[in-house]
Amino acid sequence: MRDDNPDFGTADSLITIDIDAITGNWRMLDARNGDDTETAAVVKADGYGLGAAILAPRLADAGCRTFFVMSLAEAVTIRRALDDAGYAETRVFTLSGCHPGQEDDFLAFRINPVINNIEQLRRLAATGRGWDAAIHVDTGMTRLGLDRRELDTLKTMMEDAGKDGDNPLGAVNPCLLMSHLTASEDPHDDASARQLAAFTKLRELFPGIPASLGNSGGTLLGGDYRFDMTRPGIALYGLHPAGIDAEGVQMEEAATLTPAVTWQARILQHRTALAGDKVGYNGTHVLDRDSRIATVGVGYADGYPRSLGNRAQVEIAGHLAPVVGRVSMDSITVDVTSIDAGKVDAAGHATLLGPAYGLARMAHDAGTIGYEILTQLGQRPKRRFKGGQKGQTGA
Repeated sequence: MRDDNPDFGTADSLITIDIDAITGNWRMLDARNGDDTETAAVVKADGYGLGAAILAPRLADAGCRTFFVMSLAEAVTIRRALDDAGYAETRVFTLSGCHPGQEDDFLAFRINPVINNIEQLRRLAATGRGWDAAIHVDTGMTRLGLDRRELDTLKTMMEDAGKDGDNPLGAVNPCLLMSHLTASEDPHDDASARQLAAFTKLRELFPGIPASLGNSGGTLLGGDYRFDMTRPGIALYGLHPAGIDAEGVQMEEAATLTPAVTWQARILQHRTALAGDKVGYNGTHVLDRDSRIATVGVGYADGYPRSLGNRAQVEIAGHLAPVVGRVSMDSITVDVTSIDAGKVDAAGHATLLGPAYGLARMAHDAGTIGYEILTQLGQRPKRRFKGGQKGQTGA
């Protein structure tokens, strides 16, 4: 994805999104799942900040038929994009469920709710309108999903209705039973094994209903976690969920994923500075030698984390150089003393995120995770989509 002559247009930084990398990652995970397991795609948070309305149809081109988002608003955006691309038969699930007053829109746009509690279940079941819904059970996250008490209530509902021969869930047709792993990226945490055992037991309440447990980490854990469907998210965008902490076989798995994002920014100015000069707001970096400093046109207003000040590196002319001083709203300062001045002048830009300084490293240096880096990318950088829909660009 290296681009030595980025077209920034009217912007000072450029985010390039490789659609072929994303669809290639989906295909790799789908092949790993085998023929008996469907591979869905999690495109919530605008496709992890990369443009869900553009990416979902291209994933459908690759063979994906089920998508997960968080809210109804996200679902409507994806449904329209998929319908326009000729994929009206695809399913779109909302992880937060269907809230009071949203029922008509869910049905109008053919959205599948994920039912997280008994209130949602009872409300939809009483409508008599017909709902293909996922039932989400909590196996250890203590976040969304039916908890132990609600599962007991559900079991009683099903037993009571079954005595009369009625459909135990009224208008709700469970088309998927799902749960979510809490620590699938950590091979030393036994939480995944405990959740697997709990989920396997809970399946007895829903005989014959397709089941899904594996997120990105679960998809990579192995066959026991795949069930009938996996729901990869971050792995589609080229990052192993273990990030910089990937070890052993995880490193091999990470190497099979193709990074999908490159981020470049203009070099706005070069200056010379003397030993003892302070750089940036509050002078948090003091030069220990006479230096050359490049000011690069990206800052926290663009989504570049402020925590990367005095910690990150950028690539200029094939060499890594340290970010020195604090990250400003609109710029960062980079010590380029160790790079040939002619090469810096000829480059004209810095690569903030790319092969030499990847997403896992950036997230580690920022004290966060790659998920947050991607979803916090700002709207000011120009966006360019590479592959997939050839020739489509965005500013």
